[in-house]
Amino acid sequence: MPLQAELALMGLVLALYFYDSALLLYCNEGVLSPRGARGWAVGFGSDKLQLRGRETYVPSPLTLHRPLYRLAWAFEGGAADRRWTPDARAYRALAPWVWSMAVALFVLLPLGLFTRLGQPLLLAALLLLYGSLLCALSWVWLNHKRLRIPLRQLAALSFECLTCAPFALNLVRHLSARVPAEEDLECAARRLQQPADWQRTRHALIARLDDEIGAEEEGSARLGLLQAHRRALALEGGDVV
Repeated sequence: MPLQAELALMGLVLALYFYDSALLLYCNEGVLSPRGARGWAVGFGSDKLQLRGRETYVPSPLTLHRPLYRLAWAFEGGAADRRWTPDARAYRALAPWVWSMAVALFVLLPLGLFTRLGQPLLLAALLLLYGSLLCALSWVWLNHKRLRIPLRQLAALSFECLTCAPFALNLVRHLSARVPAEEDLECAARRLQQPADWQRTRHALIARLDDEIGAEEEGSARLGLLQAHRRALALEGGDVV
């Protein structure tokens, strides 16, 4: 295989992986993901990179095994008092298989393409990739009720993974992002995050409220609600209102 074709193949694998890992979030949405043993992180999309009116969120490539729960929050405040408990360990059994697939695509495949080891490593990459994928999908099918994923969605996801291997790296993210999260993002973050992490999230929420306030019509009822919500968040942290 000519060198340009080998480089193009690896470029395609990377492009497909990052394309599939990206989430398109509405401006009032964020993602909640586990951090460390007990912590939780909140992430938001980029307002500088928008597609179809939604913000693009690209998770770290080093957190393939961590679930991403998608939650919305009310700009105007006054969210319903609902509690939802995310499970940081729900997909732990998939972590070895997901990382095995990553090793196959990003370690064994390049070594097979760009070194003299050649064919044996390409075969090893193929066997490890699809062997791990079949094990992962088998586990998901056996546990689909506990994971709260409908069979139709699971069938479509399985087909995507089997026909486009880079998509399989995001299996945990796809499964967790489909879980219906009924709690308001702000409420969940305040309850679940460590104090320092919550302060960072609170400042991010205030910044987004500032954008909404700036775009809202002067004198509207919604403007008053936005300003009151911003003031409450600022006072919570002792900020200057």
